[in-house]
Amino acid sequence: MPDKTTLNRFPLFGLFAYRAARRMKYPEETARLLGYSTAVLYAIFKAKAQKQRESTEVKKMPKVVETAKTGTIEFGGKEFTVIYDKGKHPIKTVVGHEIQTPDQYAPQVEAKFPDGWHERLAKAFDNYLAAYDPKTLNKGNTLFELYKAWRDECKVGFNRVDLEKLMEWLKNHGEGR
Repeated sequence: MPDKTTLNRFPLFGLFAYRAARRMKYPEETARLLGYSTAVLYAIFKAKAQKQRESTEVKKMPKVVETAKTGTIEFGGKEFTVIYDKGKHPIKTVVGHEIQTPDQYAPQVEAKFPDGWHERLAKAFDNYLAAYDPKTLNKGNTLFELYKAWRDECKVGFNRVDLEKLMEWLKNHGEGR
């Protein structure tokens, strides 16, 4: 029996959030930014939850945020501080008091997938998400709950997901089910 093809949950959630952002009609670069930033945000939530004691250290926002044109974007029920370019397009987010950029998606999410899996799963996620209205995806914890449903059904070991099982799960729960 061949070894299972598995992947850490972080890049999978990054891809899933990216495809949800595209479903919500965000432009490509903004979708990459939101996909990566969402995965980072939830990784921080998880790390904080695992930490038994609260740190008394107060982190300051990066200096660039003080001088840049900023605003917020609500995505997946969470509010992100964004930095805009001169054309009012979001180009960076601030997550965990650190600047995140769309360029981080490729090495931190896309590059983590075994050959061909990023594209296969992107299509499967698109099919799965097609059953949901974009506004619904953006309400409350909907995006996280949808992620959690497949994550919990397809997990193997610590922080890993069986990719073949995930493909089958998405096929069984996708559009037209």
